[in-house]
Amino acid sequence: MIDNYSDIIDLPYPRNDWNFMMKHPRMSMEDRAKIFHPFAALRGHAEALDATAERKLEAVANELTLDENF
Repeated sequence: MIDNYSDIIDLPYPRNDWNFMMKHPRMSMEDRAKIFHPFAALRGHAEALDATAERKLEAVANELTLDENF
């Protein structure tokens, strides 16, 4: 088996290097969230919940108006 990584295996982790931190500053949590937003597993879930709640409110309002007519 050929060891392809023997030249880099013992190098220090680059984030300990000040120059690396200057070139690649830490990303804010908001920016990280923007990156992963397109991969949301429940895309459209909030809209579906809103639509269901709206239909439920309309059904309750219709029941109340029917009760008032009696």
